[in-house]
Amino acid sequence: MLYAGGAALAFTAPGPAPALAAPSGMIAGLPKTDGYVPFYWDAADGKVLLEIPAFDEDVLYYVSAATNPGSVQAGFDRGVIYTAVVHFERSGDRVLVNQMNMDYRATGGSQALKDGVRDSFPSSVLAVLPVVSDAGGKVVVDGTPLFMRDAGYVSRRLKRSKQGDFRFDPAKSAFYPKRMKAFPENTEIETVATFTSSAPGKALSEVMPAPDIFTMRVHHSFLKAPTGYTPREADARIGVGSIEFKDFSKDFDDSPVTNWIRRWRLEKKNPGAAMSEPVEPIVYYFDPAIPDPIRHAMKEGLLWWNKSFEKAGFINAIEARDAPADMDPMDIRYAYVLWIQRDQRGFSSSGAFIDPRTGEVLGSKTHMDTYRIRTIANYFDAYSGGLPADGSGLTVADPSLLLDADGFAAMPKGQRDMVLLRQAVLTAHELGHTLGFGHNWNANMNDRSSVMEYPVPRVTVKDGKLDLSQSFMTSVGAYDDYMVEYAYTPFAAGQEEAGLDAIIADMRARGVLYTPSSDPRYAWYVDGLDPVAELENMGAVRDIALSSFGPAMLKSGEPYGNLRDMRLWMIYLHEQYAIEYGLRYIGGQFQNIVVKDKENGLTPTEFVPAATQREILGQLMDIIAPSHLAMPEDLLAQLVTDPDDNHEDMSDDAVFDQLKAARILAAQVLEPLFDGDRASRMMALAARKPDTLTFPQMVDTVIAHSWDVKPSGSAQDQALLRVTQNVAMLAMMKLGADEDTSPAARYFVLDRLDQLAKQLSGRKAPDALTAAFYRESARQIDRYLQSPEAPEKIMPVWGQEPRSRYPGPPGPPL
Repeated sequence: MLYAGGAALAFTAPGPAPALAAPSGMIAGLPKTDGYVPFYWDAADGKVLLEIPAFDEDVLYYVSAATNPGSVQAGFDRGVIYTAVVHFERSGDRVLVNQMNMDYRATGGSQALKDGVRDSFPSSVLAVLPVVSDAGGKVVVDGTPLFMRDAGYVSRRLKRSKQGDFRFDPAKSAFYPKRMKAFPENTEIETVATFTSSAPGKALSEVMPAPDIFTMRVHHSFLKAPTGYTPREADARIGVGSIEFKDFSKDFDDSPVTNWIRRWRLEKKNPGAAMSEPVEPIVYYFDPAIPDPIRHAMKEGLLWWNKSFEKAGFINAIEARDAPADMDPMDIRYAYVLWIQRDQRGFSSSGAFIDPRTGEVLGSKTHMDTYRIRTIANYFDAYSGGLPADGSGLTVADPSLLLDADGFAAMPKGQRDMVLLRQAVLTAHELGHTLGFGHNWNANMNDRSSVMEYPVPRVTVKDGKLDLSQSFMTSVGAYDDYMVEYAYTPFAAGQEEAGLDAIIADMRARGVLYTPSSDPRYAWYVDGLDPVAELENMGAVRDIALSSFGPAMLKSGEPYGNLRDMRLWMIYLHEQYAIEYGLRYIGGQFQNIVVKDKENGLTPTEFVPAATQREILGQLMDIIAPSHLAMPEDLLAQLVTDPDDNHEDMSDDAVFDQLKAARILAAQVLEPLFDGDRASRMMALAARKPDTLTFPQMVDTVIAHSWDVKPSGSAQDQALLRVTQNVAMLAMMKLGADEDTSPAARYFVLDRLDQLAKQLSGRKAPDALTAAFYRESARQIDRYLQSPEAPEKIMPVWGQEPRSRYPGPPGPPL
């Protein structure tokens, strides 16, 4: 999941400013709110006047979305969306709010060097504020220009998300005084911000009450810049997140690129003790809108991390509290877990208030998507036909704690356990991001070594039935312990570098894996230790779930049309991520993050065994076989349209098209096999290791399992074979037109297509339909070979047609 980055604002005074008399009535009589940045609220004119706390000093400035955009497609969520370090700089009767450039700096060296670096790169003036009074040495400015603008760059975010060209509309924007307050170290200002567009994107327009007006609240926070924090160097060998900048005070024989980890300031009450409570724990507040059973599970998931913090020497480092009803969720002082409603399924995500100067985490806003609970309930429904009759076999860490309300009483116990345990895992994952930790998509290789993986429910086959007894993790994993140790263990002066190296050395010695994303073992949404076993298990689960999929999973009174919803795709495309995992091994190379003089026998690269690649390729060919692509006839007979999706123009599918479904699954296998980058890798690796799986061998294997298969069996089997053949041909055409791929690979594919066309022109067919398919395929290849191009209209891309006509996969499960 993403973190907020940014810069600091600075105000600099070039010299004594001329005295300014306070305009009559400008400040007198206005209510003043004292705090870090004192402010006056001028209700009559709808303005906020700021009293500048200091010039030429760092001020941390954060902009947050105080309300959610509602659409998954908007490209941002409620919470932190912009971070800056600013200075207030006076120039005559105006004050500049100048954002400092934190990407280029000198952390050491002379003041002249620091000034030189600062002057070598631009800053950004965010606003110019008129001075309205400097009576008594207190400079008061009209802050309205800073707040009445697109401070969070919402228009740009919506445009990038293809939701239209929106413009900030000051005439429809105003302050929101209910959420304006100040405290000794922070000041909070909130606005109602309106954006307009004459052509909003479809997804956003569906959640806007007016067709061209998008209004949200935007929150601005000023925070006194902390002092006394010591940054810690990041290390690529472990996935602790970091801020990055160029430090020009480093030696000339060293790279200026610098990475400091993101973490909270955690100090021991008793620094000399091996184990101690913290001076201040990290406290997370949970949105009161979260239903009780779910909120309890989420709090339990967060507190899993306390076991890891014990490895770093802290007792009860983290606390989970219910947020008081009157707490402002956007107040920068709080780590707040928000309960986010959207129009459809979306990711949960985390945003943190990071000090861009040091990497210190100062607060956070975590967005927990409510639709995902329905997703996990759908998983249970989809699997239910293959489970034991009583739905048993599901476990949670502590059911008595997680199930303490009546709201789930009507659900099967196994389903309740699965929903709540998954919510605990997800909370540990998202709040792990706010603790400073990145993803680890190698965790499946170490048997669930991290909640920072993207897990799917662990489902296996036992005695011919599906087994969900270990559906999700019940604690953080071994890799998580190492991340906490690296980020939070206090070290005596001069011992930090050696101590951090020792943590990573121990991790490596115990075989806990963390690799670059280019390594094929780095894969999301998989649970198996290796791709061969994962493909085999997911295929076996799919067979049982698909054979038992049907009306038994519907609730009483639920229409049969609901069988065509996400649950069907969860099962039919059940191997989706196992397929992705296996494909990474074909033409892949094992890669490790290796540091000179700090490794014990670990090599930078290793060949993926040819036998493994060939076994995976064979499993993938089994997936595109007609027998695997087929759906049971007794299931197809149940797949009536959903009555809620009726269209008067009769545009919806009257009949479920199982051939389109087969095309989706076949394309998931075949399109990536003919990816241009993969072809180039396979050619390069085969030149070094001739006994590996070569590109020509892969191509000929696909042809052997598609075009060389003789049509036989039922009419449906023949139709499914034509689907696979067509997808294979078009995928080969796509590669043949890719001028960026290896020329040798491209020429080989073009040659194989030419041979195929010649064979098809005289090939015998079992019926007129197949004969026409052969002849037209040959004509398409002949036309294509005259000028190898891959027009979009002939590509088998499975997400481009409207979902009602050509449904793609339902999206990532977590």
